[in-house]
Amino acid sequence: MIKKKLLAAALVTAVSGGMIVSVTNSAFAAQDQTKSTAMSSKDPSMKKADKDLVKVSGDTQTSMSDVDGARLAIFDGQPDQARTFIDAAVTRINAAVKDADKYALDIKAPKSGDSYVPFNANLTVLNTFEPSAKKAKHIAEANKHLRNGKSQEAIKALKLADIDVAVTASMLPVNFAKAHIEQAAKLVSQSKYYEANMALKAVDDAVVVDTYAIDAVPKPKAKS
Repeated sequence: MIKKKLLAAALVTAVSGGMIVSVTNSAFAAQDQTKSTAMSSKDPSMKKADKDLVKVSGDTQTSMSDVDGARLAIFDGQPDQARTFIDAAVTRINAAVKDADKYALDIKAPKSGDSYVPFNANLTVLNTFEPSAKKAKHIAEANKHLRNGKSQEAIKALKLADIDVAVTASMLPVNFAKAHIEQAAKLVSQSKYYEANMALKAVDDAVVVDTYAIDAVPKPKAKS
């Protein structure tokens, strides 16, 4: 834990753009038995850079936020608030299903026949990171590119420092989610809160998180 904190602190010092940097594990990195460093930010320009590599659905992202809000409201004994969140989730997931062709990725889907739509994406450093003056310079350059939405240029800058970058994406089977969110809405209207929570839990459990090398990011399903 101390080592992770020191590494995070070194990165924050090295990165001039004010990015939020933390050490995490990813499935891809675990396969290579390496450490991984996730680079993310609430900065809209960083989100734009991610979308250049994986197009993220705002409707799907909002529907997942509403699902989590509804589950928390049920847990806290606030049924009216739970209904509000579920109603909002129904609206958003319906919009996500309609636009699924714009976002769905061509992956080996656990639930065949569904559309897996990304609702979150981050750039991830796969190799073991050792801070140095040379790497700090390239990271600072990469941050400038990310602030301008130039993800490919940022990746090239990181490559110069021997930093391998991948993309981690969270994806939701939107048709499965739609059916279960609508089921939760029906159950809540019948005051069956436990059952509604289980329907929403199924949506959370259906999320797939995968990490892809830059040259192996799945293509949009509509174009495959």
